[in-house]
This record gives sequence, C-alpha cells and structure tokens, in this order.
Amino acid sequence: MLFQGQQAQSVAAVRSSGNPNVLQVQLGELGVSQVLPKYAALAWSGLLYTIGHTAAQALSVNSATFTGLAVANPANSGKNLVIIDATVAVAAVLANVAMVPRLGYAAIVALTQGNAASAKGLPVLVGTGGASVALCGASGTLGAAATTLRPIAGFQWVTGAGGAGATLYAKDEVAGAIIIPPGQMLTLDALAAACSVIASFTWAELPI
Repeated sequence: MLFQGQQAQSVAAVRSSGNPNVLQVQLGELGVSQVLPKYAALAWSGLLYTIGHTAAQALSVNSATFTGLAVANPANSGKNLVIIDATVAVAAVLANVAMVPRLGYAAIVALTQGNAASAKGLPVLVGTGGASVALCGASGTLGAAATTLRPIAGFQWVTGAGGAGATLYAKDEVAGAIIIPPGQMLTLDALAAACSVIASFTWAELPI
C-alpha cells in the first residue's frame, strides 16, 4: 500500500518566512492538524462570527411574536451560515420547571437588535472589524412560530420542602450539523414555559 503526502513548513519556518503553505483537502477546506484547535483555522481566516446577549432576555414560548436570539441570513448573501455552537445560561429564577429552550428556524424577517450585542455578527478574530453578512437581533414578528430543530437544554429539579433547582448552563456544539441558507434564520426561544436567559451563537460564513 502506497501512501503519499506533503510535508508542510514547520511553525518556526512559517513565522520566519511569513509565507505559509496551505494544505487543502476533499472539499477545498483547510486541512486539520494537532497544532491548532479544530475551529482555529476558520477563526484565523476571518470566517467565524458570534453574537450574544448584553442583558437577560426573556424567551417567547413557541410564538410568532418572537423574543430570544436570532441570526438571519439575507436572501442575497451568497453565503451559508454553518452553525458551530449555541450556548444558553438561565439568568433569572424560573417560575416553571418545565422550561425547554430550543433551536429553531424560520423565514427571515426584520429583526430588532434589543439585547443582542450587535445588529450584525461580530468577528471572533476580535478587533478586526470583519464584515458579517448575518443580521442579528433579540426580537421580531415571524410569519409563524419557529420550527423546532433541537432542544438545547433541560432543567434539573428536586421536589420536597420548597424544591431546589440546579444552575443551568448548556452548550450545544452543533459543529456544522445545522446550516442556515439565504432567506432563513436560526432562532432561540422556548418550546415550553417562559424563562430569561443569556445566550450566544457562533457560526462560519462560507460560500454557497
């Protein structure tokens, strides 16, 4: 069996020369190595963006009158939003322990920024001001309630004298298993019971 490969420049050689060799593989993407964490090449290339809340945000419950967090892909963007991860942390005492935050999708609408950190995606290569195609916001009026893609969190509860709950923080490493094409948006709201959270999304913007 014959194996053929390419020996790339060492890290030290790249630093000194300033002219790195880039290895592309099956679909033209950057090759993975053990030198960088798995999303570092996307971040370094200026293709990775994020958005989060600046303050506690109430989640709407399975409603077209949406509040939560949303990332919308404009119809003419020429990009797919490849979702990397989503996080959610409960930010207030729960009145109902049946709370289930969910990731969903809906047709794109005008979004109100509200408690979202920005009206557009923020580059994870911080301070670079890279231009994101995605529009972000914390509320909007949808044509219909978002369609569920997957739950993102549950809540542990112990019954007894007064009951007791556990602090909730959840991270869903979507890792590209959800892609938002032009004309659609990713949403975070609640499938059951209202709650307030601080949440975030991270995504890559890649050509269609």
